[in-house]
Amino acid sequence: MSLPSTDSQAAPTFLDEAALQELTDLLDETHPQVALAAFQSVDDNDAAVFLVMCTHLKSESTGDALAAHAGKLFAQLPFDKQVSIAEKVTMTETVDSEHARHIWNEQIARIKEAIQKTAFLGEGTANLAKLLSYLGIMEQNELLEALGEKRPGVVDSVSERLLTFEDLENLEDEAIRTILQVLDKPTLALALHNAPAAVHDRFFENMSASQAEAIKAETAQLTFEQTQIADTARQSVVNLVRNFAAKGLLKMGF
Repeated sequence: MSLPSTDSQAAPTFLDEAALQELTDLLDETHPQVALAAFQSVDDNDAAVFLVMCTHLKSESTGDALAAHAGKLFAQLPFDKQVSIAEKVTMTETVDSEHARHIWNEQIARIKEAIQKTAFLGEGTANLAKLLSYLGIMEQNELLEALGEKRPGVVDSVSERLLTFEDLENLEDEAIRTILQVLDKPTLALALHNAPAAVHDRFFENMSASQAEAIKAETAQLTFEQTQIADTARQSVVNLVRNFAAKGLLKMGF
């Protein structure tokens, strides 16, 4: 199958549908940091050729997927290497086909070798959340506060994994009633909109009839725009539970 080109020059004959699909599949399945590690030591001249080939060509099945992968790889490189490769790109308009084939195959081999040499430990925030689950709420909050000074971007992600809105179905009745005393009606109504049935029921079981009617009325009046931020309201409820538990104002019991 012929591959479209962005100019009048023909693509190297070895870059057929199968070649593009192979690299696309490999990059789809490779952790970005592993692909980056495999690319870091590539000669800047070869890196320029490889990136241009990835961004220059596409097929019916891969579309712009290779270009996206190449762009992400380039964006993660150290700035000085980006500058060097950028200079090489501006100076490289032709390349020997055999050399291009060598660069292409070598990079695929580098990625495969990097995968074989890498032990995958899973997502970092999930791993930390698992470790923190063995600590008490106060200790968790203290550690997360200290971590936030160094890595503010990861704290929310870890917190969300420590306690989810779905976990609230396991709260004791007394804990739920404590939360209901301080939660404002709009936030609670939004949080319970299309919430998991188990959590929804646990809250309504601990409301008075008048409070339940008020929440139902509030929910019925929600606009489409408001329902789009239901997850934010749920996280607010979760944060309130964590803060109350840390201050000893309620027991989570799980």
